[in-house]
Amino acid sequence: MAWGQYAGSIMKPGLTIINPCGIELRKASTARTSLDLKDVRCSDAKGNPIIVSGNVIYKIYSVKKAKVDIQNIEQYISEQGPMVLRKVCSLFPFDSSSGPSLRGGGTAGNYVGAVLRKEFQTVLHDSGIEVLKFDLSDIYYAAEIAAAMLQKQQAEAMVEARELIVQSAVDIASSAILRMKAKGHQLSAQGEERILGNLLTVICSDKGVQTTMPLQM
Repeated sequence: MAWGQYAGSIMKPGLTIINPCGIELRKASTARTSLDLKDVRCSDAKGNPIIVSGNVIYKIYSVKKAKVDIQNIEQYISEQGPMVLRKVCSLFPFDSSSGPSLRGGGTAGNYVGAVLRKEFQTVLHDSGIEVLKFDLSDIYYAAEIAAAMLQKQQAEAMVEARELIVQSAVDIASSAILRMKAKGHQLSAQGEERILGNLLTVICSDKGVQTTMPLQM
């Protein structure tokens, strides 16, 4: 800054001699910088209150924009970050088995991170900042609904497990009938129904099998 106006940036390393009269030097590092956003209260796509933490990796590519156009770039980034978190979190459910979710890892997690980075870059496009990465580091339900959501997750897991057990039981029972016929066993319609019923009962039951013997009266 020369007499209150931007004069230029010194980007090359080495010794530089300048006239100190009316000069204000503003230093900025172009190295990668990490910022942690801790315990930001948000709402997911279903309106559930959640607590989210994130990590941002960025660097300065324009010293003028970061140090002249913005009064305090670090404070500016730390204030804009939670706003972006709240906006993006409202687009995705906390957990989902059919699409991207905030909790999901792998491809789903990378997708949410890409949306976060793109949205944050849009917010900071005039501040001389390049957002390199923006990931969620921690996420959990708010205390007031945590217990209820845990029960819901347990119920959903039980239903999915039962569906898998029933589907597998039907496949096993049907395969058993086909193999018996392939080996030459003659089965009546009533016999097939009885075998199928017994196999499905044994496989789908969550208790141990108890042998029973028919009594001739």
